Amino acid sequence: MIGQLMWSALRYAGFRWLFISSLISLVGSKIHRIALLFVAYQETQNAVWVSLILGAQFLASAVLGPLLGPLADRYDRRALMVLSDLARALLVAFIPLFAIGSMPLLMVIAFLMAAFESVHYSASNSAIPDMVPESELDEANGLMTFVSRFADVAFVALAGVLVANVGPAPAFWIDATSYLIAAGFLSLLPQLSGKAGRGNYFAAVAEGLRPLWQNPTLSRTIGTLALAAAFGSVEAALGIVYAVGALKIGVQGFGVLEALMAGGAILGLFITMPLIKRLSRETVFLLGLGTWGLFLASTGLFPFPIWAGMAMAALGILNTMFIVPARSIIQLAAPPELRGRIMAAFGATMQSAVLMGTFLAGVLEPRLGVLSVLTLSGFAVSLAVLVVLLRGGIPHPSSEAKTG
Repeated sequence: MIGQLMWSALRYAGFRWLFISSLISLVGSKIHRIALLFVAYQETQNAVWVSLILGAQFLASAVLGPLLGPLADRYDRRALMVLSDLARALLVAFIPLFAIGSMPLLMVIAFLMAAFESVHYSASNSAIPDMVPESELDEANGLMTFVSRFADVAFVALAGVLVANVGPAPAFWIDATSYLIAAGFLSLLPQLSGKAGRGNYFAAVAEGLRPLWQNPTLSRTIGTLALAAAFGSVEAALGIVYAVGALKIGVQGFGVLEALMAGGAILGLFITMPLIKRLSRETVFLLGLGTWGLFLASTGLFPFPIWAGMAMAALGILNTMFIVPARSIIQLAAPPELRGRIMAAFGATMQSAVLMGTFLAGVLEPRLGVLSVLTLSGFAVSLAVLVVLLRGGIPHPSSEAKTG
């Protein structure tokens, strides 16, 4: 019954093609990411270039994301997704042909790839509420989360084996092919016209940013998530330090912890859907995020391998519990004519918060130690949720907000 509930959104043909397309392109992207970082380090033997390439991707997502957001509100979202995939296929194909020996060119390609990914993200996420009824929206967002987590579990390790044994070039060709196939499936979608007018472009950018602090539902949901990402992302930055330095379980143990978290995220889908039907989206979001912070703090308080494994699985489950309803809340609270811009701004905000959290981890860990940083960060996330609860929680999106 629970499994049927999760997959029910696939009854709708438009969403079904989007789901299949996303799965195919993500498989290629996971392989591509490993190959890209491998090339950057192999060619230079310098981790600085790896950081610069990752930084170029973050910069494109954080800065260009909101600037490109009006495209998803003005133009056909199906066409934008297809063009984004075709452009990424071309850019990836450039790497084995021209860019493997040129780090500056690799940075430019990584930057442009992230820019087109931002366009695809805002177009796809703003289109989902038009593909399924509101009663199925959480299932649809849950399945899109499942696609990403499944690709992490099933294909990241495979990507490492592929790159190590046959080299990075085949990995790039696989990724380029995956984007072409994904674009083919996206062409089967119905037309998804934008609902905004064609006024001044930069005024439209600002119009899409204002609801992030003017709309109480959006400001509290996105603000709480951003604070959680800023503090919670220290786990991603310090995971290897925690496993090797604090738990003494080595790189293999680190891989096991990451796998447990990814597996927990998939399991979380089967828990989250029934909870949302029994409780409200807003309640499940705050409950999942607040508990997530406590489990993160516990990894610092109880640095034992068995508990760390249990905590990582719980963190994966709870991550799904707050991410899935959060996306539904944002999509429903965003007026249809602003939805593309708001989703783009949401994506950029989260990218910026993760970047801040990574920087915070690097600054605090040498001074406080990994265990203290994890403990304090976890409690900071739970404290942010407590403040929102004391202020009345997350307001339910009104019919006015949904109709603009």
